[in-house]
This record gives sequence, C-alpha cells and structure tokens, in this order.
Amino acid sequence: MKLDFADGSEIGPVVKAPAALHPAAPLAFDLPRSVLRQLVLAAAGYVAVMGAAFRAGTGIGLIFAIFGLVLVGYYGLPLVMARASGTTPTARRRGAWGIDTASGYLSGRAAWAQIMTVPLLMLAWAVFVAVIR
Repeated sequence: MKLDFADGSEIGPVVKAPAALHPAAPLAFDLPRSVLRQLVLAAAGYVAVMGAAFRAGTGIGLIFAIFGLVLVGYYGLPLVMARASGTTPTARRRGAWGIDTASGYLSGRAAWAQIMTVPLLMLAWAVFVAVIR
C-alpha cells in the first residue's frame, strides 16, 4: 500500500473552537468538621489495625506507603484542583450541607457515602488482613 501526499493540497479552512458560553465555576473543597474527623478516625483505625496485625514489622512500610498514596490521590488531588481554581463565593444552604458534583448536587447523606466509601473499605480490608494473618 502506497500513500501519496500531493504538495499544496488544501485541507479546508481553519475553524477555531467557539468561546465558552458559561465559564467553569471555581471548585470548592470544604467538608464539615465531623466528616473530616471521621476520615482521620478511619485512617488512624487503619494504621492501628495494620500495625497490630504486622506487629510493626518490616512489611508494614509497604502497607503505609500504599495507604498514603491512596489518601493523597483520593483527597490531595481534589484539594489541589480546588485551590488552583480560585475562591468560590457560593452561598451556603441553611440547615444542610452537600456537595456540588459534575452530575449535580449531593445531599449530606449521599455526600457522606461518597466520601467515606474508600476509607471504610480500606479499614474493612485491614481488619480482614488482620483476621487471616
């Protein structure tokens, strides 16, 4: 098969992308203190269970490294993105909290479930490893 490219052939007019009609809203990463406290407790529980399971031996370093990478990726990246996008002057809803996501607003319960799923699964994994060890 031979490809033949002719010199001077036109590919059509250059078309620029249209300007955005609605600029992206600044991101916010503010969680209620009770949720942050639960995140810290889940992380501390994970560290405590894994430390007890491995008796603070040589294998615990790898476990802590994996846990640290997951936490940095799960919470650090959204925090960096929120800080890079600037401040948001959004009004708080009275009596409730929630999170605006790409798919819409999440209520407090739905937001809690979304936030705490990974840390609680990691804690359950730690308990499972401790039991079978």
